[in-house]
Amino acid sequence: MNTLEKMETFIVLAECRSFTEAARRLYCSQPTISHHINHLEQDFDSRLFHRTGRKVELTKQGEVLLTYAKQILSLVDEASVTIKKVDYFEQTLSVFVSNYIADYFFADLLHQYKEISRKKCIEINSFCYDDLKRSLQDNLTNFAIMPIYPEDYYLMDHYDTSVLFEDELSLIFPNDYLWDTRKTLYCRDLHNQTVLLPKSHYLQQYIKSHLRSRQVKVRYLQMSNFELIKKAVKAGHGIAFLPSFAVAEELSKGELVSRPVSGLSIKRKNGLVIRKNTELTDYEQDFCNKLKQHFLQFV
Repeated sequence: MNTLEKMETFIVLAECRSFTEAARRLYCSQPTISHHINHLEQDFDSRLFHRTGRKVELTKQGEVLLTYAKQILSLVDEASVTIKKVDYFEQTLSVFVSNYIADYFFADLLHQYKEISRKKCIEINSFCYDDLKRSLQDNLTNFAIMPIYPEDYYLMDHYDTSVLFEDELSLIFPNDYLWDTRKTLYCRDLHNQTVLLPKSHYLQQYIKSHLRSRQVKVRYLQMSNFELIKKAVKAGHGIAFLPSFAVAEELSKGELVSRPVSGLSIKRKNGLVIRKNTELTDYEQDFCNKLKQHFLQFV
């Protein structure tokens, strides 16, 4: 028998105050309960229970031990959980990435990382910008693959950024729209249009600031994500500025139309964001290196 087993027996007996009930709860015999308690009393050289017929009551010494016994078992449980977490993180490479990059780039990326996955499981966590930022702040990850907005001063001050690629936010509209025969649009053409925006606060502000700088006055309507925005545009609910990679398939099939707007260019950088003064693990570093190599084709 070990000390933890004896402590568990002691706590159960203190709670139910009956050898019979303690034996039932612990799926053992009454002599086993008595044996555990006798050993504890010998170990602490103190009487832990008053025995009155079938009932038992804690002595003052027993009350003191009960407080410590509960703390000991609680700490053991906490240690077990922590150890399992350490084992999990040692066996798993956890990658935090924007929904956009996960949706439109990770199919090819994961195919290239089979070599890593043979040695270590890869867990992909995709989030919006704000949730990725929160994950970095809460130390849930050392790095994230996400948009880079220079206007986010907190991120710029506390994290190192490395640009992987830059894409343009293309103006898209339905294929039967009044502009479908135009080769080029002008900012004045956008006046009083309904622009559909994604839920991301930073991307909303990024698009709005570019339109304000060109004195373009439009109505804004928020949608949850790029896929829903594309469906809404096809249905004629508005126009949108979406990353070129997100609309490439629809444009090639003629389901959506894109035109340049003279004097208006909205580009967004995407890259690696790593907490300053943080040394990545070998697996993290290897993943980041392969990531950079992959995106060289888009530079």
